[in-house]
Amino acid sequence: LFHNQLCNVVLWPLFHSLPQRSDSRLLENFGEKYDAYCSANQRFLEVRSSVRSHVVPACCQAVSEIYKDGDLVLVCDYHLMALPGLLRRRFPEITCGFYFHCPFPSSEFFQMLPPREALLHGVLGADLVVFNHFDYVRHFLNVCTRMLGLESSPSRVEYNGRLISLGICPMGIDPAKYALTPKVEAHVEILKRQQDGMKIIVGVHKLDFCKGIPEMLEAMEYLLQHYPEYRGKVVLYAVVRDAGRTASFQYRMLSRQINELVGRVNGRFGTAEYCPVRYLKQSIDHDQLVALYNTADVAIISSIKEGINLQAMEFIAAQKKSCHGVLVYSEFAGCASSFQGALLVNPMHIEQVAASVDTALRMSTTTKRIRHHQLSRYVNTYTSTLWAQRIMSALNEAAATAQEYNRLDKLDTAQLLGYYERSQRRLFLLDYDGTLVNYQSMAELAQPSAALLACLEDLTADPHNTVYIISGRNKTRMQVRHIRSTAFSMMLVRVLIGSCFVHGYWFRPAAKHPSTLKVEDNGSGLASGGSALAGVSGTDSPQEKESTPPPLVDQEDEAKPAELVDSSSGDYGGAVADDSGSEGAILDRVPWQCMFSDVELEWRDEVESILEHFTERTPGSLLDVKDCCYTWHFRDADPTFGLKQAKDMQLHFDQMLRDLPVGVVMCRIKKYVMIRPWRVNKGRAVSRILEYESETPYFTALDFDFILALGDERTDEDMFDVVQGSNCYTCTVGMKVSRAQYYLDDPDEVLRVLTACTSLLATERQTLAG
Repeated sequence: LFHNQLCNVVLWPLFHSLPQRSDSRLLENFGEKYDAYCSANQRFLEVRSSVRSHVVPACCQAVSEIYKDGDLVLVCDYHLMALPGLLRRRFPEITCGFYFHCPFPSSEFFQMLPPREALLHGVLGADLVVFNHFDYVRHFLNVCTRMLGLESSPSRVEYNGRLISLGICPMGIDPAKYALTPKVEAHVEILKRQQDGMKIIVGVHKLDFCKGIPEMLEAMEYLLQHYPEYRGKVVLYAVVRDAGRTASFQYRMLSRQINELVGRVNGRFGTAEYCPVRYLKQSIDHDQLVALYNTADVAIISSIKEGINLQAMEFIAAQKKSCHGVLVYSEFAGCASSFQGALLVNPMHIEQVAASVDTALRMSTTTKRIRHHQLSRYVNTYTSTLWAQRIMSALNEAAATAQEYNRLDKLDTAQLLGYYERSQRRLFLLDYDGTLVNYQSMAELAQPSAALLACLEDLTADPHNTVYIISGRNKTRMQVRHIRSTAFSMMLVRVLIGSCFVHGYWFRPAAKHPSTLKVEDNGSGLASGGSALAGVSGTDSPQEKESTPPPLVDQEDEAKPAELVDSSSGDYGGAVADDSGSEGAILDRVPWQCMFSDVELEWRDEVESILEHFTERTPGSLLDVKDCCYTWHFRDADPTFGLKQAKDMQLHFDQMLRDLPVGVVMCRIKKYVMIRPWRVNKGRAVSRILEYESETPYFTALDFDFILALGDERTDEDMFDVVQGSNCYTCTVGMKVSRAQYYLDDPDEVLRVLTACTSLLATERQTLAG
């Protein structure tokens, strides 16, 4: 299942961009075959030791017996794409490289694989990924962008907070193995006597579709048909080594096609004394192979797609004679750009291949010598020894780069809870999308779960806690018509949770808990209610110290609080009554404040017209117009074209707005470009929250002794910069480069941490009640 079916007959053709050569019947029960692939990766190194445990993956257990700190591990080729990820999980600090001997396909081919993301995750467990050609690096980067949404540069990929280096290092051979030994010279003399002055063309391949064997035979047929002077004077030695894949129907058909072509050419142009094609379907002795290379006048490499062709290098290394042979080399094979001494051909263009063979046979000795010298210099420089040295050097360099890269520590929940339990006044600063809920391409789908709502309710029920949601969303998007949970919207509308929206442009403080508020009847009829929340009196409310906020953008949302109340949800005070003394009327008096009413927005009209221009010309893009900024989303556009448009947009606005207090921020992971005033950011929003809370008369003697800030993207970095100190915890969601102190894996883990905090309060209450 692993080698003969999945690797040889599914992955190999696909990686060579020949999916039509895959046996479609083998895609049946693909899950079973992929399980065998994963199992083989897990147990790949089992042969190096004795019986293995069924609990620990065998390969990791075997490596653990020989692996020491500082060792380098190199994993090779598509058979073991899952292995680097397994090793990374077992040895987080391991230095691991991965080398693709075969080509890496473009995204339209790679995305055909059902486990495409899992295979990428496996490869990205390495510190260094190396290819034979730049095109394959480009394909890999494109696949990482399209499939995983990763940020990358031409030589690096950022993945889970790690920096994976990419390299190009074509493999070489050991030229010394192809020297003219006495045994080789004896075979050379035999060949010369057998051919009796005929020109020798050699093609050494293994039985595979990507090798272009039928194309080579058709070119030979065309040469003999259209260049009759070569009949009886040229012979093709076609050495085809069986790669052990003939069990597949497709490979049996390929073998039959080759047999038919050999028979056709020999039948048309052969005689009793002359056989134009010598078909050797076998592996021949090394000395005989070197002798054949040495004697040949022309070598044909007709590969349709190939990572690297070592047979071409072997031919060059074996040419130890005064009159050198000529290499006719496919432009689709690896290192074609480096083999400038060869005659490069398109193997699908049969006439061109035949004409190039004719050119090679007629070439002067001087020209042959010049071409061979150039090829020989490459082969003798880029040897297998140098390849290994370069790989090890690049791997060490990649490991050093990864160590210098900013790696975050995982948040220690136990330590956090210890500080939480000892603290008296706590502040929670929470991003919404990607932090409390999973990020969705459609914002309306990012809905809070029942568990999250219960957790937030418990957090706000503790009189020592103050909770703020700090989001880039418009404030109307966080209410009922966009958030389908009435309970969550009520927390915002009734200010159980403080709010900072549009990166702090709009601010509304959290209401104070009844146990910390001193509410007096000042004759206005406002008094604390009997529920979990108390009113804010007209004299004691810190909001009266603020200047009157500017008119709200969405007045209808503020003017109709009854629309935002679920009368069946008694936990939040029920419907809002008209009685001015009711709890709802008191809380709804806490208004929104515009923290940047003096910010200059004259630039907006010109910027908006340009953004509309990009939106019209980028299918799938979306322009989100907010109170003081614009967000251009390209998450639903073609990944490559959308990113290109985003880069062009960023460059254009950087130049256009360079003299204005306006910034351009691009986030590749969430795929948006934001244009906003520099002053409007989550850092300033947090500063305003801290300033407001310190001015609150109910807490004048006590500052926050516990602050937890959670976010997941670039705009949250400004918040992390402000939240500093021994009593502060800053945490990004998802391992990445960040100015935060710690990281959590995903919103589910965020919920577990917040729930752990609320469980301490529940435990304390039970203890007191007992």
